Amino acid sequence: MEQQNATEPFFITEEIGAMMVAAGYEFEPPLIACTGRLRDVLGRMGDTELALQPGEIADQECARRQAACLSGG
Repeated sequence: MEQQNATEPFFITEEIGAMMVAAGYEFEPPLIACTGRLRDVLGRMGDTELALQPGEIADQECARRQAACLSGG
């Protein structure tokens, strides 16, 4: 496959993805594909899933949940 210099977004359809995998290309889609705020997305995650997320915002959400638990809320 040739790589092209494109200035617009590139989306991989299921069909193209299957062709790429068959050709030996390996890729993983992002864990979270959304247009929402990261804080909102993390807020909807379970504790186990949240613990696997890197970053300061995820750490802040964990701390917020622990504080809510300790305060009874």
